[in-house]
Amino acid sequence: MIETIDLWFSYGDREVLKGVNFKAVREKVTVLMGKNGAGKTTLLMHLNGLLKPKKGEVRFDGKKIDYSKKSLLELRKKVSIVFQNPDEQIVAPTVWQEVAFGPANAGMGFEKIGEALKLVGLEGYERRLCSQLSGGEKKKLSIADAIAMDPEFIVLDEPTAGLDQPGFDAIVKLIKKLRNDGKGVIIATHDFDLAKKVGDRFYYLDGGRIVYEGDQLNFELARKIGIRTYGFGELVISNENGKSGDLIFVLNEDSPKEIFDRVLNAILKASEGHRVILNFKNNCLEKIKELINSEGKK
Repeated sequence: MIETIDLWFSYGDREVLKGVNFKAVREKVTVLMGKNGAGKTTLLMHLNGLLKPKKGEVRFDGKKIDYSKKSLLELRKKVSIVFQNPDEQIVAPTVWQEVAFGPANAGMGFEKIGEALKLVGLEGYERRLCSQLSGGEKKKLSIADAIAMDPEFIVLDEPTAGLDQPGFDAIVKLIKKLRNDGKGVIIATHDFDLAKKVGDRFYYLDGGRIVYEGDQLNFELARKIGIRTYGFGELVISNENGKSGDLIFVLNEDSPKEIFDRVLNAILKASEGHRVILNFKNNCLEKIKELINSEGKK
C-alpha cells in the first residue's frame, strides 16, 4: 500500500496540496480526477519521492518514506511514474536502449525488457529509433520503461490523452493486465470513459483537497467542481438484477405516466455514464404501448 497522510505542498507561496489523504493498494486501479490546476500531478510526484512534502508524510507499506539517496532509489524500483508527455521521459536513441535505461541505472538485469515490450505491443521494435515512433507508440514506450523496472505500483498521468480509439482500447487492456498481474495502478485522468472502464477506487481533488473518495464515480459532484463529464453509459432492458455498480429501475404496477417518467430518468442517468438496468415487471411494456397509442390518437 502507498498512502499520503495530511500532505501539504507549495510552490513558493502558492499552496497546491492542502492536507491530502490518499491511498492506493496492489491489485487495484485507483483513479485520481480533478480539473486542471487541482494538484493531481503534484500529488503523483510525491508517491515515489520526486517531491518532498512541506508537511505531512508519504508511507509505503506503513513505513514513512526516507528521502536519502539510497532509500529513494529503492522506492523508485517499487513505484514507477509515467508522465503525460512521453517526449519528456524518453532519453535514448533506440527503443531497446530506452527500455534498458532504467534497469541499467538501478543496477538491475534486463530480463523484463522483452516482456515489457510485448506487453505494450512494441515487440519487434527494439531497433526502431524513438524519434520515428508515433505519439501513441511513444506513450506505450514510456509505459514499457516503467514495466521493465518490475515495480509494485505503476503511476500513469493522463495515459489516454491524445490517443485515438485503438490507442485508447490498447491502454485499457494494458491497465487491466497490470492489475491482474498483481500491480497497483494509479491513474490521474480527465477521461471519464477510462475511469469507468478500469477504476476500482476514485478520488476527486479540488483546490488542493480531496473532496470525494468512493468506489463509484460521482457525476454530479464532478460537474460541480469543474471536471468535464461526457459520453453515454449503457441502457439495458432486462429481467435480471444486473451487477455491482449498476443503477436498477424496476417498473412494476405503476401508471403509464409513472412508467414514462422512470424511463426518462433512466435515460438521463445513462447519459451521465452509468450502466442502467430497466427491469420491466408484469405488463409494463403493454402499458407503455397503450400510452404511446393513446398519445398518437390525440
